[in-house]
Amino acid sequence: MENSQFYLGVETSGHSGSVAIHGPQHQIVQVDLQQQGRKHAQTLVAEVKKLLDQLDLSPSQITGIGVSRGPGSFTGLRIGTTFAKTFGYVTGCPVLGIDSFEAIALNCPPEIQETYVISNAQRGDLFVGKYTRISDSQWQQISEIGLCEIDDFCRLLNPGETISGPGVTLLDASSFSDVRLLEPEYRLPEAAKISLITARILQNCLPKQHEILSETWNLTPFYLRKSAAEEKWDAQQKDQTD
Repeated sequence: MENSQFYLGVETSGHSGSVAIHGPQHQIVQVDLQQQGRKHAQTLVAEVKKLLDQLDLSPSQITGIGVSRGPGSFTGLRIGTTFAKTFGYVTGCPVLGIDSFEAIALNCPPEIQETYVISNAQRGDLFVGKYTRISDSQWQQISEIGLCEIDDFCRLLNPGETISGPGVTLLDASSFSDVRLLEPEYRLPEAAKISLITARILQNCLPKQHEILSETWNLTPFYLRKSAAEEKWDAQQKDQTD
């Protein structure tokens, strides 16, 4: 395995997290994190070590690490990106922030060529992105991820369109007879897809470009707005200065 390439994927953007390693011949091994939500930090390091031990790998044998950068849980994204940056710093491997919604789009069944991906942005809003299939292993974002009120998003839909992502549970399925809401097994991001995207990006460029692509020092979670707690704090500070 001396010349083999292994790519570590980390997914902590949602309630359930996972880690995966993409190896030679596109073999992918994934394990789910034992703790959920805000408790990802309690088991993430241990689960990665367990996965490396299972495959008889050392951290130094990881060619690159990709981490889900959002949209998603504020706490979960911070945990994942902090771990990935630390891992990259210690091992010297490149660190990539991966679009969580592209990972969800990769779950789509083969007949789907275009899909919306949505998640809960709280306060009656959705995070919304739209993607089109480039190949079996690649989707391209065709509209920037943005915030949209649930009712406004529903009015935007055209017959025949497809919707995926954890935000599907917020929609009234009975109102969409001419729109396909993908089944639950397609809606969540997985570390396996994060590792697959990471492998594709790094394998399609020269090794000397890896350092340029790496986000070890500047990777930040993808937030479209502050958390409710941060907005509350800002409001309190504003009231005190008024």
